[in-house]
Parts: sequence; C-alpha cells; structure tokens
Amino acid sequence: MTWNVLTPRPLQEAAHEVLDDFAEVTVTTEYADGAALDADIDRFDAIVVKSLSLPRERLERATNLKLVTQSGVGLDPVDVDAATDLGVLVCNVRGANTRAVAEHTLAFVLAIRKGLRIADADVREGVWEKHGYLAPELEGDTLGVFGCGDVGSLVTRLAAGFGMRPIAYDPYKTSEELPGSVEAVGSVSELFGIADVVCLHAPLTDETRAVVGGAELRALGEDGILVNTARGGLVDHDALVSALASGTIHGAGIDVFPEEPAPEDDPLFDLENVVVTPHSAGSTLKSVPAKDRGAAENVRTVYEGRIPETTVNLDGVALRSAYRGEIPDHARGPDPF
Repeated sequence: MTWNVLTPRPLQEAAHEVLDDFAEVTVTTEYADGAALDADIDRFDAIVVKSLSLPRERLERATNLKLVTQSGVGLDPVDVDAATDLGVLVCNVRGANTRAVAEHTLAFVLAIRKGLRIADADVREGVWEKHGYLAPELEGDTLGVFGCGDVGSLVTRLAAGFGMRPIAYDPYKTSEELPGSVEAVGSVSELFGIADVVCLHAPLTDETRAVVGGAELRALGEDGILVNTARGGLVDHDALVSALASGTIHGAGIDVFPEEPAPEDDPLFDLENVVVTPHSAGSTLKSVPAKDRGAAENVRTVYEGRIPETTVNLDGVALRSAYRGEIPDHARGPDPF
C-alpha cells in the first residue's frame, strides 16, 4: 500500500531515504492556492507540517489523514484538539535542532552585547573608532531562561562557559529537574527582574501568548538583552519596539515574528539595537536533514502500525488512526502509555 505524504517545502534527501519505498511526496506549491489544496487534501495519509496551517476546517477535509508530524518541535500551526477529535496522530521531532537553536541564541547575545551590527556598519562606511564600542563582558552576568527544556538547558550550559550565572523559570519543571547549575525562580516577573539577559525557549500556547510585555521589559532594564528564538507570539511586539526605541532595554535578538514572513515595514527594522534573522535559528547543514529524516521516520513508524515516541495526543487515537478500526495484534507492541 502506497501512502501519500504532503509537505509545504521539499524534503531533504535524508527523508526520501526513509519514505521512498512506500510513500509518494507532494509539495503544496504544486497547488494553485489554498482552495485547490483543500479540494485534494483528503487523499493524504500523512502531513509533514513545517509552517503549513492546519486548522480544524482543513483537518476535517483530510478524511484519510492518519498522521501530522512537525519536522521540528513547535506544533502551533496545528489544531491539536481537532486532530485528536478526528483520530489523527500528532507528533514532532525533538533534539534534531537543539544545538542549532542554542548556538544561534548565544550568537545573538554576543552580537548585541558587543555591538557588532553597529561596528560592522561603521567600518563599512569608513569609520575606524577602535574604542567606540566599549561594552561589558558576559562574565558575571545573569542569564535568564524562560522554558528550560532541551534548548533552554543547553543554552544554560553554553552560557556557563562564558562565566554567566544561569537562572530559569519553567512551571513544568521542579528545581530538581533543572540542570544542576541552574537556579529556579518562581515567576516570569522575577526572571526579568533578576536577569541581565533573557532568552525565550517556551512553546506558544494560550498561557504563554504575549507573556513578555511592557512590564517585563521595564524590569529587564536599560542594560538588558532579550533574545527570542522560540515563537514571535510570546512577546508583545509593540511593547518590544517601544522598549528598544526608548532605550528601556539595551537590545534584542529576534528570530521569530508574530507574522511570518515579517512585513517589510516592521518598525524593528529601523532600529540599530536589534539583530534579526528569518526564523532560521534551527536551520544548519546538520539540523535540517536531521529534522526532515526524523519527520519521515515518524511517518514510517505509523505506516508500520507503531506509535512515534514524540506523540503529543496519545489518548487512544494513535493506533486507531493508523487502522481506522480494530488494532491488529502485530501492531500493538509495548504499552505506549
């Protein structure tokens, strides 16, 4: 039985090595528009979601769909509740881009603290002011991490190499579950009040949407740095622009935006104390093939009647979604719960 797999962008060869013996892959660019895609979406067994929006209405049209897998971690493009209601398995790929995002985060911190963007522009314009960019060093600074999962934990370890003191706010982890060198704080406001640099590594949920606003940025202070390589919706964008323009905070590194691609007239682009990248923190020569291969392996796992370890909606839908009825004995395997 051949499966049909949908993806918004072509998959890396590493993914095709996993898929090609049982699946045909279709890229959404083959459709003239969203309506054309929706008219054909009922033939797909699996979707590698990437940035493709999957609201309830679209999922309801996908009557043959068994699996939605992200090629990274974030599942905010997917209505997971709707997928669960419809018996569609939802999973992601963890770990493939952890180091990529962590390194990008620290690159932002260094670029902002050292004023590299301004110095680079000056040198290109013929300005040679050797002592014009004096800045504090990172050693002794407090690094605050909001969300201390895989990426946040690695960021604290890398930052420790610069002599930074790591603290974290993560309501889903106890103090004992944090890396040994990391001190837990009890609230977002406490995190921003203590830290010199705050890095965001939390998923976008109803609970975290716009969790960073004017009050948090004022608490971070005029020497403070904010780095967001998670999701744009975590930050009140207008409050961030205001804080940067007024000098309420020293600077920001922003890889993610509330709307993507970001509008060309985004006021952030007029500010010298912000470094921006196009949601590329998780993309390296190593991580992109690994993410796509991980997504392909999730598809193959369900095709073979098993449950991916990274399933987020296990409540009885996983194997049923693969077989649309009684679960064959060979597919049961160990109890996934």
